[in-house]
Amino acid sequence: MAKREGISKSTRFEVFKRDKFTCQYCGGKSPEIVLNVDHIDPVAEGGTNEIINLITSCFDCNNGKRDKLLSDTSVVEKQRKQLELLQERREQIELMLEWKKSLSEFDNDVQSMLADYIDSKINPLSLNESGKKHIADWLKKFDVATILDGIDIAAKKYIKYNNDEIDQASAELFINKIGGVIVVKNMPPIQQKIAYIKGIARNRFSYWDDRKGSIILSNYIKELQLHYDEEEVLTDLGKEVEKITKESKNWTDWKNTLEKWTSDIQAWEKPDKKNNRPDISEKEFTTDDLERFVYHSNYEQEDHIKAVEYVASIFPEFDKNQFRSILKPLFLDFLRTKNDFDNRFKEYESAREYIAEYVQQSELPKLFHYEYENHNDDMGLLMVLENKIYDLLTDVFMFFYFPIRTIKQQYLEEMIAMHITILTNSDPVVSETTI
Repeated sequence: MAKREGISKSTRFEVFKRDKFTCQYCGGKSPEIVLNVDHIDPVAEGGTNEIINLITSCFDCNNGKRDKLLSDTSVVEKQRKQLELLQERREQIELMLEWKKSLSEFDNDVQSMLADYIDSKINPLSLNESGKKHIADWLKKFDVATILDGIDIAAKKYIKYNNDEIDQASAELFINKIGGVIVVKNMPPIQQKIAYIKGIARNRFSYWDDRKGSIILSNYIKELQLHYDEEEVLTDLGKEVEKITKESKNWTDWKNTLEKWTSDIQAWEKPDKKNNRPDISEKEFTTDDLERFVYHSNYEQEDHIKAVEYVASIFPEFDKNQFRSILKPLFLDFLRTKNDFDNRFKEYESAREYIAEYVQQSELPKLFHYEYENHNDDMGLLMVLENKIYDLLTDVFMFFYFPIRTIKQQYLEEMIAMHITILTNSDPVVSETTI
């Protein structure tokens, strides 16, 4: 007689799972009945504890069968089919793992090909590992064709040559601008046109307030949308706003013109309410739309941060790495605690005062500290630049201040969450030079 060995708890559990905790003789189910593990070939006849020889049985059926061999081959056949099914599932899982592995390898190949394509634009320079990480980020959001178009547009616009040799500064600018170009290309048409107009203004005017410029354009478009459809708004932006942006002498001239136009439109006879087009605050946006807004905002914000670093470099106490390390927790705190939607600062200047006070009370001012005795000759210059830096820092934080926006609070909260996720998962706060 074969020596009877106990069935382990793990084996019993696997048998119960396979048989769905159901007696294979009478169909009774746990917990209404007590289940046992029975041997198909009895131990007395040489049956083993291998799972293929085990079956789920209730207490009564198990005691009634005792050591008799099952004569009902349907149960054995069922066990065989179940084991075949388990083997098929195992093989399918292995195939899925191989497929996922091949996809991962394919993603790496695509990333390498895009890196090679960028390298071909900046030869003999090349991307470093930080630059390649940007490509991986782009691939999470955009298809390859869109990325390639963005690379081509950015290269044509930003790469410069000196004596047939590529200018390294322009190559760095090209890399840093690719993401922004891609984002703009994927914006809705009106947002693309706004980005284009703002680009013209930045290049033409010696002074440009990006945040206020966005608000002025948004207010103008909001009034137009009460009277025009999207195609008509785009035509107006192209023929009128783009033209005046190219012709205005400076920021003040442009600002006054757009604000007057907005006021003029407000005096137009209002259309019937039933024909009113939806206010932007009622407009629906997808998650992809919001992600594009956030992504584009991050790129514009980075330009302002670099402007602060450039101006601040003259201050003896300023350290760029320390500046970046202070910014990240400040950004997170500001996003989580300072976007009080009940305190609606719709007025631009009120919002700036609110943020300027936050900046002054942070750790940032210590980076721009200087002693009169040690910098007597530069005192006037430092005082002027200190005020300029605080203006720039206010601009930086304005990118994270949402109550002045005119879309649904639900979308504002989603964008805040997206910014927090990006900041939490990034180190440093924003992208450094990628070459």
